[in-house]
Amino acid sequence: MPLIRKRRIWWESVPEATSYVVYVANDSSLFDPGKFSWEATPGIIFKHVTGKTELTIPDEWPEFPMKPGTYHIGITAQDEVGNQSDPFLSEGQFKFFSPLMPSRGGIESP
Repeated sequence: MPLIRKRRIWWESVPEATSYVVYVANDSSLFDPGKFSWEATPGIIFKHVTGKTELTIPDEWPEFPMKPGTYHIGITAQDEVGNQSDPFLSEGQFKFFSPLMPSRGGIESP
């Protein structure tokens, strides 16, 4: 079984927040103020997070895109009635596949 490095998405807690929503998109323009509509934004997937300020990808979010590439992450704080902040934005390279193993090799005496 290959070694696949996991990624940790983390953020600082917000005192008034009762939960957080983590959004992911491969197009940063989807987070532009004129396009971003929180959970109703086409092209963005999201995950609600309660009781912590981090996610281990892909273990805790199996729906996270598996295609290698740069992904844009938005994290909002949510209060008890569902109001959400503007998103904190970050981006990172994600790849959850290993390279192929060597096809030939051996052990020889010099």
